[in-house]
Amino acid sequence: MTPDDPLGALAGDWLRKVAAAGFVPGVRARARAALHDLLEEFVAAVRAEPFDPAPGARIGAELVDLRMSAPPVIGTTVHLLAGRLPALIGPDEDTRTRVLALLDRLVTGFVAAQRDAAVRAAEELNRSEKIHWRAVQVDLQRQLQQALLHHPGTGLPNEQHLRKTLAEPGTRGRLGLVLLRLDRYDELTDTLGHDRGVRLLAAIARRLRPLGALAHVAEDQFAVLVTGTTGPDDVLKVADSALRLLAAPFPIDGHALHVTARAGLVERPAAADPDSWLHDARLALRWATHGPALYDPGRADRERRRHLLAADMPAALDRGEFTLHYQPLVRLADRTVIGVEALARWPAAALGPQQFIRLAERTGLIHPLGRHLLTQACRQGAAWRRAGRDLLISVNLSPVQLADPGLVPAVADTLHRTGLPAARLQLEITETGEALQSRAVLAELGALGVRLALDDFGTGYSSLAVLTGLPFTEAKLAAEFLTVPGDVLRHIIDACHALGMTVTAEGIETAAQERLLRDLGCDHGQGFYLGRPAPAS
Repeated sequence: MTPDDPLGALAGDWLRKVAAAGFVPGVRARARAALHDLLEEFVAAVRAEPFDPAPGARIGAELVDLRMSAPPVIGTTVHLLAGRLPALIGPDEDTRTRVLALLDRLVTGFVAAQRDAAVRAAEELNRSEKIHWRAVQVDLQRQLQQALLHHPGTGLPNEQHLRKTLAEPGTRGRLGLVLLRLDRYDELTDTLGHDRGVRLLAAIARRLRPLGALAHVAEDQFAVLVTGTTGPDDVLKVADSALRLLAAPFPIDGHALHVTARAGLVERPAAADPDSWLHDARLALRWATHGPALYDPGRADRERRRHLLAADMPAALDRGEFTLHYQPLVRLADRTVIGVEALARWPAAALGPQQFIRLAERTGLIHPLGRHLLTQACRQGAAWRRAGRDLLISVNLSPVQLADPGLVPAVADTLHRTGLPAARLQLEITETGEALQSRAVLAELGALGVRLALDDFGTGYSSLAVLTGLPFTEAKLAAEFLTVPGDVLRHIIDACHALGMTVTAEGIETAAQERLLRDLGCDHGQGFYLGRPAPAS
């Protein structure tokens, strides 16, 4: 065995702990070699495919055959191997599960071998010795349970232990659960090394213990079970206390380590489904961006619905479920319909366009969805034109679409395929900081000959000076502008005209608003009073 042989080092540690726990017969070098062989056999069983835990029983029996059979030996063995082997073989959850399954069989084999030895000497045992042996067995099982239900690094109850506690019958009243996740723990352990990381976790555990029933449920997660709560304020207080305790630096080998954490909270009747506590606390943990977050069933349901809808959107697009309604754009001077705005609809989902458009933007589906809706609108505009209705077709573009390098070629290709003249297409870009920074894309779209409209003008991102350098041909005033004084509104309309832009007022809902805007020189209007969105037919 070489000095850099990790199994050799582990075999040496194993032998020292066995010697401390009881008598080791024979020459120490031979005993160490025998333990090294058992470790190799154990590692081979962990890595074997398909996995079979049966060799664990044989290894346990061989320990007894080596006369390393003092009762404390098995507890020492379980604790040492459960804590060290997963890191040597592979620190994933499947490896740890296999190691624990083999250790379970190892205990069984160890106990069975000792029992067989005891049976062979049964005639020499008296009744008191038998009672003692039963106590030893109970103790061995207790030690195994300790290894299976506690985190090897901190000795705290683990997630399995916490789940068993929450599932215990007879618990009444209300409970709270505070789940803490350490920020950047992986970076800390990468920088400090594994051993210092383990010591940091142990120091964190010692600092958090006074808060109550503490568990170590994942490498970077601790949980505090709060009993007898009367409402959310009780768990919020515990969470605040935990974050304050973690704020002070942790001295590790001369380094003052600063740790921050996030907290997800659950508080409800103790009779709730035991399997839901950690699930819901982890969901709340995702919301904890600005302090502790309390689990909210309504918010969770909305998120689940959004996730389901987001997952269904690609198939819905393939099924043709996304359609368009068209709202008239009216010239105010003579009430002539000069065009329509194409508005996206998803009837099957019963969602408003703002909701599913945001989902599409988050998932990236906005690019194929946007091309699909643009094609629909242009095809309808071309059909109306062939029927003698030469209407301007106004289509909304998401700021996310403006970042797509394939947007301009896609627009040009759509115009070519549908036969709609570029001058009869207007693209509406919502006034956002990101959109107004896409100068090159806006210029390329303008060069195609399409009209560009600045939607929701006046929401605060642009100024008239900024618009001077952008190829917008239309300003669509946000509906909020209808509430400003008439002289201010006239000034804005005149300024847009001075920049060569026509002006459309959105949200016209009364005859008085229409009359005022016409008198102020506004070019076009749009709103429920002038025409509600409707299918093309």
